[in-house]
Amino acid sequence: MTETVVAALDRVRVLGRDRPMLREASLSLRAGDRVALVGPNGAGKSTLVRVLLGLTPPAEGTVQRPAAGVGYVPQGYAASLFPWFSVLRNVAMPRLVGCREDAYDAARRLADRILPGVDPRRRAGRLSGGEKQATALARALASPGADLVIADEPFSAIAASSQERLRRVLREELGGRALLLVTHDAGDVAALCERTVRIVDGRTVEASA
Repeated sequence: MTETVVAALDRVRVLGRDRPMLREASLSLRAGDRVALVGPNGAGKSTLVRVLLGLTPPAEGTVQRPAAGVGYVPQGYAASLFPWFSVLRNVAMPRLVGCREDAYDAARRLADRILPGVDPRRRAGRLSGGEKQATALARALASPGADLVIADEPFSAIAASSQERLRRVLREELGGRALLLVTHDAGDVAALCERTVRIVDGRTVEASA
């Protein structure tokens, strides 16, 4: 049986000020996919993610956005948190917005796994960079009903000694959700992904991981 397509781009073009940011980018993500998006800085990775999230409209091409929502770890993870809220409330936020009764229980379980040793009552503004990034990862995984997790360099501020543990937790917590992982780290690709899509000068080329 063919797996359901949860998100896709088909020959998408995005115009920048002096050159196209995406030229003819195509990508298809099915339920349970584990896809790495790689390429040099400025190639168009972040623009592709913004198109999938509905934050940047394409000039040409078609976009199928996730119907059930997205769990997102942005590259600017620190600015995405509410610094005056606790770790627990930040992680619970997607479920609180959805009026889910299990919001704090789910958030506490994820915080225990992803931020062991960190008091979940601490304000997010008082966390280290790595702790803030881990909080953003936990929040993305707490998104109820999402069928896709997009993680943009989710371990860049994490201590090397903790990266393998967090990769394992991410693998285990994804379940049937698709993963689009933006990364420069070959270790992330090897540990988490089954397919690799390279983007160069705004164009996508797919190869096996």
